[in-house]
Amino acid sequence: MEEQLAQELVKIMKKETTAQFEEAFERAFELTKAYASSANAQASAIPFVFEKVFELFVTGNTKN
Repeated sequence: MEEQLAQELVKIMKKETTAQFEEAFERAFELTKAYASSANAQASAIPFVFEKVFELFVTGNTKN
């Protein structure tokens, strides 16, 4: 994850200020929760899924 995205994610988690990517965080969180509650979810993949979905909503693409 790029440094700017990581910093924005920390702002959102700490609720210090209104972060630029707060809506992207909320959308990524909801999709990750849906994945986590599915029968086929792998616990080790959940953080990776969140990171990639968040990155996708913020930048429009993901890096491998």
